[in-house]
Amino acid sequence: MKKKMHVWKYYAAAFIIPVIVACIVFAIYGITPFGNHNLLLSDLLTQYMPFFKLLRDQMLHHTLSSYSFLVSIGDNTVPIYTYYLMSPLNLLVSWFSVIHLPILISIIILIKIGLIGWSMAFFLKVKYQRQDMMQIMAAVAYSLCGYVALYFYDFMWLEALMILPLLTLGIERLFYKGKWGGYVVALTAIIIMNYYMGYMLCIYSVIHFVYLVFLNRPIKTGFWHYLKVHGSMTCKYVISSIIAALLSGFMLIPSIVGMLSTSKGLFKIWDFIPYPRFSPAVFANLGVGANNFMGRLSHDPSIFVGTIFIMGLLVFWFSKKISKRQKHASFWLVGAIFLGMWITTFNTIWHMFQNPAGFPYREAFMFGFVMIMFAYEAYINGAFKNNRVVITAGSIVAALLVIGYICADIIIFFNHMQQVNNQLIVSNTHLLIAIVFVALTTGLLVAANRYGKKIWYLIFAVLCVEMGVNLYLSLQGELVNGVRQSASFGNQKRFENAYNQSKGIIDRKIDNKKDQTTFHRNDVDNQIYSHIINQAYNQYNDSIIFNFRGVSGYSSTLNMHTQDVLSKLGLSSRNVRRVSVIGSSPVTDQLLGITNHLTILPNGQAVNKKDNRFSGLGYAVSDQIVKTKLKKNHVFINLNKFVQHEAGTKKKYMHRAQVTVNSSNKRHYKMPSSYNTKLMDQIDGYEYHLTINPTITGNQYMYLANANLYNDQIFVNGKPLPNRYKMLGTENVYLGHFKRGEKYTVKLVVTDAIKEKSLLRSFSGLDNAAFNKFVDETQPYKLQIDHPENLKLSGSDFTGHVKTTPKRNVLMLSIPYDKGWHVTENGKKVKTLMVGDGMTGLKLKPGKHTLHFHYRTPGLILGLILTLVGIIGAFSEWFFYRKRNK
Repeated sequence: MKKKMHVWKYYAAAFIIPVIVACIVFAIYGITPFGNHNLLLSDLLTQYMPFFKLLRDQMLHHTLSSYSFLVSIGDNTVPIYTYYLMSPLNLLVSWFSVIHLPILISIIILIKIGLIGWSMAFFLKVKYQRQDMMQIMAAVAYSLCGYVALYFYDFMWLEALMILPLLTLGIERLFYKGKWGGYVVALTAIIIMNYYMGYMLCIYSVIHFVYLVFLNRPIKTGFWHYLKVHGSMTCKYVISSIIAALLSGFMLIPSIVGMLSTSKGLFKIWDFIPYPRFSPAVFANLGVGANNFMGRLSHDPSIFVGTIFIMGLLVFWFSKKISKRQKHASFWLVGAIFLGMWITTFNTIWHMFQNPAGFPYREAFMFGFVMIMFAYEAYINGAFKNNRVVITAGSIVAALLVIGYICADIIIFFNHMQQVNNQLIVSNTHLLIAIVFVALTTGLLVAANRYGKKIWYLIFAVLCVEMGVNLYLSLQGELVNGVRQSASFGNQKRFENAYNQSKGIIDRKIDNKKDQTTFHRNDVDNQIYSHIINQAYNQYNDSIIFNFRGVSGYSSTLNMHTQDVLSKLGLSSRNVRRVSVIGSSPVTDQLLGITNHLTILPNGQAVNKKDNRFSGLGYAVSDQIVKTKLKKNHVFINLNKFVQHEAGTKKKYMHRAQVTVNSSNKRHYKMPSSYNTKLMDQIDGYEYHLTINPTITGNQYMYLANANLYNDQIFVNGKPLPNRYKMLGTENVYLGHFKRGEKYTVKLVVTDAIKEKSLLRSFSGLDNAAFNKFVDETQPYKLQIDHPENLKLSGSDFTGHVKTTPKRNVLMLSIPYDKGWHVTENGKKVKTLMVGDGMTGLKLKPGKHTLHFHYRTPGLILGLILTLVGIIGAFSEWFFYRKRNK
């Protein structure tokens, strides 16, 4: 009984101590549940909070829709669930109200930190068949490592840190004892919980298996010969890996198919060119505070795991108590992971053959894990008892830290000289703090060898403080007047008030009973909500948060056709993961059925511009729309062509305006704020003064392809345009309604010079009279949806009615093309086809049609079959080896 209680205390300590350290840091910053700050920033704000809301709604209504019209203009939800929401801890969302979801996010992060610590302690205890305080220290170091401190904003990845020790244990039990069950369970679990990180752990599995071969093969035995001699073990590893993949097939196959419909399925050859990704500045990451929130998009690998374990790897390599075979095998394991981060080719392969956008070293936690493992082996072999080796290791770590900071300072200086944005975040003050921890740890290790094991309690305390300090520094934000600020935390009370107030206004203005009789989308500029966010906020997924059908969306699973078509028609798109309603025009309003343009001012006043003519999920158009091909960066040509092909006419709708360039000047502009370094406080800008002469009466637009406005400066007749135009991508900018020949002036400030030829074709006007006539003629041919209000909760099944004619024989739906859609009329299948270069269409005979639309998740049936095969395979393997062992 005492032994069991002792084990219970051991695991409790591994879970609780890192949580306590994290709670103290959260309390210092006043982060929920210990204060009024919440973690609504970065991806937690723009993705996880909305997707938690989506999951909560589905759970509370006891449904799991495979398609949602709340995700941009509509998208397959299965990739969202499998990419973001498969952690069992996420089921807690049903216990929390929407306004308390930010509190839940903090709680889940703390729970995951504890589970990571428990997993590491379990691994060390089982692997080495012993139990000691160093294992608890390893749990603290691993669960609060630099990777966790910087990457917890994407906390779906933290499951991989929990599973890695268990997976490693499973591989070794298979290798040494032939027991394959633990390996299959661990690998299947991580693939199901997060297939992206599961893929990375599959690569790690191979690397670790090779490490075990190097560690155990006789000196004169070749690698392949060893595998052949131990063919049973090798086959068991390969078969078990395959079975794990098959068991996860029910979600893996639909996820892969879904991700292939995103732009992530496109490979770029330059991402595979072998060149080093980082300099010796990476050594700064051997100490505390080398990375923080502001450097999350571009940084060196976050490999910090506490000074004692970083020194421990060197002690392992330098100590004579460690055999050469162990050292040589460790070179492979450490080297393979390091090269995987350092060389672009390997790093791209690690990240599913895609160069990651932000958080560029998502596999870095594996490097920290193996450092801790080898440091612990050095400890149990008595290598730390050699003071000379300890002092040498400490001196090398200190020297590497100095080299790292010097290189980082040089890089920042040259980036400043070349006016290149730099997100390498270093502070020389942090170098001093890191050196203090190195000196203190080295000194205490030497003292422990002289004064006994009680000194190890001090070493443990120093480690806890060090990991807490690193977490504290990682939560720091930008430099303001030379002072480092905290990250831009949200305010929980302001969030609750803003959500409740915004939801009430949206429900009254665009979600009342009258508006629920038709399918429509909405453009909501919710300034009450966006003004409480302490960072640039573009309202991408507000449609999910506030439960209205919109256009904007931000997700790694975004359908490529959504982003491609809408960006070519002038809507803002910063990258392949995002699209915004900003840049819409009457042409796109008609296409997407945008009925409401609602602006909610910070004071609560709401202004809604409504046009019921644009309501509808689709409408019948000319069959010319089937052959429509849009060109990138030619928005005015695309808008004109789109309407022409819809109407089946050659009539011109967009008319290029006459442009006169009055002046252009290169000037220096002061940076509004700098998160890079206080040295970089100005940037070159280019100012243009133009006179525009419209050639048609109607809405006038500007589209500057591949040009970024500086500090949102657009002035029309001396008046600034609404600051909603952030030009994060390039969008179609509405300048106002002018008559033909009514000249107006435009002033621009851009970061890069624009050629005069480009300026001359960057302004155009819409023939409103002609377009309105087209809209009016289309009214009888709109798709009427039965019970459109139901499409908010579940968009995967609905019925609609439409009228077609010989000249309007194609029903064009404002749904991105997706092979998952199945349409029937009177029980007979109607073939879907791509129209408008990315939308879904149906070619119909003239007459009235009643159509049933049903979405089937692509790949689900195949995935279920593979899972069944995996179950059969697992039982077969169990039966075969059980019979063989007998």
